[in-house]
Amino acid sequence: MAAAITVLGGGITGLSTAWYLAQRVPPTVAVRLIEGSSRLGGWMRTDQRHANGMQFIAERGPRTLRTGSSREASAVLELVDDLDLRSQVVTAPKHSAAARNRYIYYNGELNCMPSGLGSLITGLPPAVKCLPRGIWKDLSKAKNTPTDASDESIHDFISRRFGEEVDNNLASAVMHGIYAADTKALSARALLYPFWLADRTGKHGVIRGLRRVAKLSRARNAQFAVREAEEQLAVSRRRSANPEFWDAMDEASMYSFRDGIQTLSDGLANRLRSHANVEIITGQPATEARSGADNCAEIVLADGRVVRSQHVVNTLPLHRVRKLFEKSTSNALLDETPYASVAVVNVAFGKKDITPVDGFGYLIPRASAASSKALGTVFDSCTLPVQDGGAELSRLTVMLGGARFNELFGSPATASKDALEDAAVETLRGHLGLRSTPIDVDASIGEQCIPSYTVGYIDRLKAMHKWVQGQLGGRMSVVGAAYGGPAVPQCIIHARDLVHHHLNLDALDKPQNVTGLEEIISGFD
Repeated sequence: MAAAITVLGGGITGLSTAWYLAQRVPPTVAVRLIEGSSRLGGWMRTDQRHANGMQFIAERGPRTLRTGSSREASAVLELVDDLDLRSQVVTAPKHSAAARNRYIYYNGELNCMPSGLGSLITGLPPAVKCLPRGIWKDLSKAKNTPTDASDESIHDFISRRFGEEVDNNLASAVMHGIYAADTKALSARALLYPFWLADRTGKHGVIRGLRRVAKLSRARNAQFAVREAEEQLAVSRRRSANPEFWDAMDEASMYSFRDGIQTLSDGLANRLRSHANVEIITGQPATEARSGADNCAEIVLADGRVVRSQHVVNTLPLHRVRKLFEKSTSNALLDETPYASVAVVNVAFGKKDITPVDGFGYLIPRASAASSKALGTVFDSCTLPVQDGGAELSRLTVMLGGARFNELFGSPATASKDALEDAAVETLRGHLGLRSTPIDVDASIGEQCIPSYTVGYIDRLKAMHKWVQGQLGGRMSVVGAAYGGPAVPQCIIHARDLVHHHLNLDALDKPQNVTGLEEIISGFD
C-alpha cells in the first residue's frame, strides 16, 4: 500500500493541516482531505448579497483576524504570505475607531470600554465602575480558594474574588462574544488559567499571584526557546522579502480580505488542488473509523468507499468524532461537551455611518440579557470600510442565541428565519435607535458551531488524550476548535505544530502515537 495521510474535515483546521502536510511530505505520500459537505471552509463563509443596485459581502462566521506578536497571529500572517494573498488584505489601523472603541450594552446604553490610562481621567462608564471595586476586593480579601474541587465556573471564580458585578457586567459579555456561552457553565481553569493558577498557588489573591504565575510561565516556555528562535528568524526573513506587507501588518490592529474572510479558506483549497499528491473528497461524510490490515487506518465513507492510510488527522467536531467510533468505548469530552448554536443576521442599510457611535461593535452582558435576545453586534462597515467599495452602505451583523438559542427561538434545525431577522432589526432599533428600513436582512444559523469549555474541561481533555491513544492502533491525531481554543489562529497554530513538531513524517510505516493534545495538556500542568 502506498503511503498516505488522511485529514478528516474541510474547515479551516482541516485545510491548514492538509496544507502543512503537503509542504512537508514527499510527492510519493498522498494527502487525502475528506469533507462531508459539498463545500470547504467550514464556518469560514462569505456570501455575496445584492440590494438597491449594490453588491456587498455578508460574513456568516468569523470576520476579522488579529495582528500582534503572538505565535498564533504570526502563523496566520505567514499562511497569508505563503498563499500570496497579501494584495487582498484590508486592515483596520491601530488608531482607527474600530481598534479603539469596543462597547458593552449596559443599563440601556452603550458603554465604551477603557482603552488606556486616559479612561481613568475621563471617567469610567457605568458598566465598568465595578472593576476598581473588584480589584480592591481581591487585594484586600483573604484567600478563599475551594479545596474540594479542581475547577469552578468563571462566574463563581470572578464572583468569589472580584465580586458578582464584574462577571455580570463585563466577563459575561466577553464570553458571549467568544464562546456564545454562559460564564455560569464555562471553566475558569480552562479559560482563565493564569488567574485560576494565581488563585490556587498564591497566598494573597489573584492579582498578587500573577507575578509568580508569570515566572512559572517563563520557566515552562524556556523548553520551547529553540523553536521560538527559529520561528522569529523565519518571520525576519519574510519581512526582508515582503517589507511592505509586514510593515502594514505592524500598523494594523486587525485585518481581513477585500472579498471577505473566505478568501483565506478558498486560497488554501485552491493551492491544495494544485498539488499532484493531494486528493480532496467532498460530499461524502465519514461514517466509521477502524483499524485495517497491513498496519493501516481505514475510514469508511457514506458511499461505501474505504480510504486507507498510515495516519489520520481528525479535525471533526466532537459529536461527529463520536459517531465514527460508535463501536468502541467513549470518553467524557466526546459525550459531555455542549456546542452553542448562533444565528448570524447580516443587516445592510442604504446609508453610510448609520450607527450613533464608531467602533468595532458591542456585546451584551448577563446584566442586560433579560431584555435582549442578542449576544452582540458588529459594525462591519466601520471596522473594514474598504470592503464596501465606497458604496452608500452600512453593514452590521447581529449575533443571536448562543446558550439560550432553544429557549429564545426553538430548535436551530427548525427556527424561523423571519423571527431571527425580526429580532435582529428590533435589536438595532432598541440598542442603537436606528429607525431606517434596512435594504437587506438575511439570517443564517450556525448549528452547534462553537464548543463550550465547561467546568471540568481540562480533566476531560486529559481523558480524551488517553482515549485517542487507544484508537486506530496509535495512528490518529486530533486537532480543532474543541482542543485548546476555537479561534481561527488557535486552530491554525495547532495544526502547524502537529505537522511541524509532533508527527514523524519520515516514519509513517510505524504508529505515530501522537494525539495532538500533548502540548496543550502540558500547558495546564
